[in-house]
Formats: sequence, C-alpha cells, structure tokens
Amino acid sequence: MELRSAFNEWGRFTEGRFVDQQWLLAKWEVCEGVVWPAEKIDVMIDLITKRLDTGLNDRLVDLGCGGGWMLKRLAPECGYAVGLDFSAQMIGNALKIDAGDVLLQGEIGRLPFKDNSFDRALCYFVLINMMEDSDVERSIIDMMRILKPGGSLLIGQLPDKAKSKEYDAAKAQYREFCSQTYGLGADLRDVNRMPQKLFDIPALVSFLEKNDIHFTKMPSFNPFYRAGESSTVEWRLDFLLRK
Repeated sequence: MELRSAFNEWGRFTEGRFVDQQWLLAKWEVCEGVVWPAEKIDVMIDLITKRLDTGLNDRLVDLGCGGGWMLKRLAPECGYAVGLDFSAQMIGNALKIDAGDVLLQGEIGRLPFKDNSFDRALCYFVLINMMEDSDVERSIIDMMRILKPGGSLLIGQLPDKAKSKEYDAAKAQYREFCSQTYGLGADLRDVNRMPQKLFDIPALVSFLEKNDIHFTKMPSFNPFYRAGESSTVEWRLDFLLRK
C-alpha cells in the first residue's frame, strides 16, 4: 500500500532525529527547526484526556498511534494501554520509547481485536489520511465494534472542507510566527508528503445518524496553538462517539 510505504519511509527518516515528536511533525509543523513547546503538548493531552474521560480501570487503545508519544502520555491515565499502527516502522519507534503496555501492527477497518474489548479508543490525526469516504466509514464501524457497551471513541483533527480557507489563513500566520521565532529549516513535507482529506461534515453526520451512532461534535485542538490563544479551532473537528 502506497500510504503504508510513505509512513514507513517517514518513520525511518525521523528515527532518532525527532525522538517522540516525529509523528506530528509529519502532519503540521513541516519545517525542520520547529518545536512543540511543552505547554502546547500539555494543552492537547489535557483536552484529549478530558474528552475521553479515562479512568484507572479503563482499557485504552490508540488507533494509528504512530511513534507512540501521545499514547505514552495517556497511558498513566488508564489501567491498560494498547497502541496500534499499520506502519511496522512506526511501531518500532514506539517500542523504543515504551509507549504502552502492548504495541502491535494492524489496520483500522480490519482491527485484530475481539468485539467489546476496550473502554476507550482514540483515533487522532489519523482519518485525515483516508481519502475515500468508504474507508472512513468502514473504519468507524470497526472501531465501534471493539468498544465495550458504554465505551467512548474520540476521533479527531478532521478538517472541515467548508472552512478550508480559514485553515489556510491560520497556517500562513503560524508559519510566519515560526519563521520569526525559530527560523525555518528544510520543508520536510516536500519530501515526505502525506495525503490530507477534507471532510464533508454534513455527510459524516448523516452516516453516523443512519448507523444509530451516538456522537458529540466539538471544535478540535488548535494545532497552531500559542500561549494566550484559544486551545480549540472551528476548522478542525473532533467527534466523541459513544456505544
């Protein structure tokens, strides 16, 4: 699969270079030299933790865990933490930082888990790479399958097609900020480009309703967050799905 090969290549490229931040560098902060301040990471993890409402007895799975650094931060908030990614290289990177209790290679849509296996599931910065609606829909059904009754799934960072111009403007402003703050190195996305889907949000909502999936739609974490700014944005969306 072309996408799997791209992520394996990215994992090899970043191994040992960006430690536990290589995954997000691939998605948003595309130029070498840009860093995520600790406060920014804390704000994002806090938002995700509160939305998932994890407990110390919960079984959590991070679907599309990449290099595992988000899972490593979330694992202490639950009783048992599993990470899954379709890239063997990414799983290898996650193993090196001891990201969770179990790390394995697998594909969303064909998850290697039994029904009703997890209390909480996370799929963040992942569905953005699935260009076909049918793949997104099949993945959602499969992720809901592995949730226990009463469980929750947080899917996040879904770009709203109707607000793509707002995202473009925010990105341009953030790039200028980074240029002044850090000085920008090589544009890594020119070499390691990943597809990014723009979501028809009304169509996604219609799919969830037709399949009787209970959900809450929320503004997503601001990937261009700076101290003093809002931690969420309207041009990226999170969906909290409940079983």
